[in-house]
Amino acid sequence: MRGLREAVRSGVDAALVTKRAISPGRYAVGHAVLAAVGVAVAYGSGHPAPVLTATLAIGLLAHLLGQRLLHLHSATAREEAEVRYRTLVEQLPLITYIDSPYSADEAADFISPQVETLLGYTQEEWFSHPNFYVEHLHPHDRERVRSRQRAARETGTPLEIEYRFLAKDGSYVWLWDSYTVVRDESGTPWYTQGFALDVTGRKEAEQDREGLLVQAQLQNERLLELDRVKDEFIALVSHELRTPLTSIRGYLELVVDDAVEAGLPVQQQEWLQVIDRNAERLLSLVEDLLISAQAHSGTLTLAQTEVDVGTVARQCAVASTPNATARGITLDCTAEPDLFVTGDAIRIAQVVDNLLSNALKFTPAGGRVELIASRHNGKVRIEVADTGMGIPDADRNRLFDRFFRTERAQASAIAGAGLGLSIAKAIVDAHRGTISFRSIEDHGTTFVIDLPAAGA
Repeated sequence: MRGLREAVRSGVDAALVTKRAISPGRYAVGHAVLAAVGVAVAYGSGHPAPVLTATLAIGLLAHLLGQRLLHLHSATAREEAEVRYRTLVEQLPLITYIDSPYSADEAADFISPQVETLLGYTQEEWFSHPNFYVEHLHPHDRERVRSRQRAARETGTPLEIEYRFLAKDGSYVWLWDSYTVVRDESGTPWYTQGFALDVTGRKEAEQDREGLLVQAQLQNERLLELDRVKDEFIALVSHELRTPLTSIRGYLELVVDDAVEAGLPVQQQEWLQVIDRNAERLLSLVEDLLISAQAHSGTLTLAQTEVDVGTVARQCAVASTPNATARGITLDCTAEPDLFVTGDAIRIAQVVDNLLSNALKFTPAGGRVELIASRHNGKVRIEVADTGMGIPDADRNRLFDRFFRTERAQASAIAGAGLGLSIAKAIVDAHRGTISFRSIEDHGTTFVIDLPAAGA
């Protein structure tokens, strides 16, 4: 008996060694142990033939039983995996489907239950007619969808497409459909599968956005048209006002010149001078409105002559000196000789006059305004610097806008229509020049104009 036990133990040990060496399957290990025990018993008992025969019979029975258990386990595992996969698929917020690419009707072999949630149809309704899918495509999308699906089937390439599908409640639902052809091991198309997602909300948002963009474009076009009409109206009115105002000033000048000889009282002569000054201001405003409208509409015309900017600067300084003296402001002018540019002398003088007028209006008594004309990097530069109130940071981006006036100018009741700087920029731009400024609030502002030199 001791020898039998030792033989059995030796056979089991051999089987375990074999298991570790070759790592057999679950039931193969049992077969090896059974064979080892049978061999040990056969030779230990002294009757090898019947024992070996019985061992083989038992081993065959065990093998058949093991195969049956493996098959049952594999089937159970497949069923569990299928249940888990189906549960996962049916919880997704989209429709999944499987069909055959070369079937006669190309109908779906499988469609997930979400078709009822997204489109309102039950699975039974979906499979009630082989052409159910095609017939419920939007008429405007049907041919496009069918042709692209056929091309995908023929080439085996993936397809992503958006289309409208008729839901059970009569509305159309936008679907984003991702379509794939699955091939077998030989590369032959096997079946097709895909999923469809409801993107109606996104498509409606896109359509709303496009509608808003179209509406905004139409409104912008209307505003541009209104702006054009406004400029034409301003230009027409300004032109019509300029003629009678010029006539009024002309006759008023004759009256003022003859006032002393006519024996008009001094008080009435002063009244005539007030009328003349206000008529001049009104005519200047009309001229500004006319030029602003022309500049904004692109109809501003310039004379093309050779202009000495230094001479223009000195003349402007002389014209502004009485105003500076009356305000208690020092006005200095420095101009280099032979600063020639090609352009309109009257318009360039208008720019300088506007800048000097602004500098004097925004500089308190005792301040200083300086006008400099010089050469700079091959260009002719004009600088107007003052020691006035400066420009707040919040107003700098709009400084050249038409009719814009800073809050500080309005609060200080400084006269002006907000056209001077916009006109200056338009004239400088028309001369292919640039205008800029630098400013420190409560310390002053410097405007810089650079114009192309003549012949440049």
